[in-house]
Amino acid sequence: METILITGSTSSIGQEVAIYLSKKYKIILSGRDSSKLSNLKSQLYGENHLIWVCDLIKDDIAHSLLKFLNEYNVKPSHFLHVGGEFTISPIRLQKKEKTLQSFQINVFSAIEIVSILSKKEFKKDLKNIVFFSSISAKRGKAGYSVYSAAKSSLIGLTKTLSIELNPIKVNCFVLGAIKTKATEEILNDNEETLNFQIPLGLGSSSAINDWTTFLLEKNNWMTGQELIIDGGASVL
Repeated sequence: METILITGSTSSIGQEVAIYLSKKYKIILSGRDSSKLSNLKSQLYGENHLIWVCDLIKDDIAHSLLKFLNEYNVKPSHFLHVGGEFTISPIRLQKKEKTLQSFQINVFSAIEIVSILSKKEFKKDLKNIVFFSSISAKRGKAGYSVYSAAKSSLIGLTKTLSIELNPIKVNCFVLGAIKTKATEEILNDNEETLNFQIPLGLGSSSAINDWTTFLLEKNNWMTGQELIIDGGASVL
């Protein structure tokens, strides 16, 4: 059975993806809250799933991951970087610490994890890397400058790593307005308007499930690509 490492697995999208994929895969759940991870693990299908507790801000990610993989003698076949931080703030109020935190969670952590998975002892087993970006990286919106910049970096990583790590496939989801725990407060105030403006309406946290199967399982002859999944909003 192939193994999938999922960061941000206790987020709304992370939970949905983890539960969905646990029907066919062994899942490594990653997050900083061990109790939430344990609760999620109990909801997964099958057995032998693992938990990697790691704080993407405070911990030495590369050291922690390498120790975990060696301890459990596991070599991931797929890496899904769902982990991220959604914050909006006018640029005039942005502080250096918050900017660095956004990039650390959204981008730097992904780089550290890939640096380990691309080592000789793991690279031969790795088949797919999937980053989770945002439509904010493609369409400007006031208050989203730092978040947009961080998510744009993931698209850049997708392009370059698809060449550097070939034949490992590296692709990126560019997600539109999806109602999650993190976005609920913001989207609730504009839900009626957004449902009118987006051809297929607001997305749910399960909207990505079938797409992950497409990337991980299908012989899709595709790497280095951005898959925009936004209910059609970007065509307007």
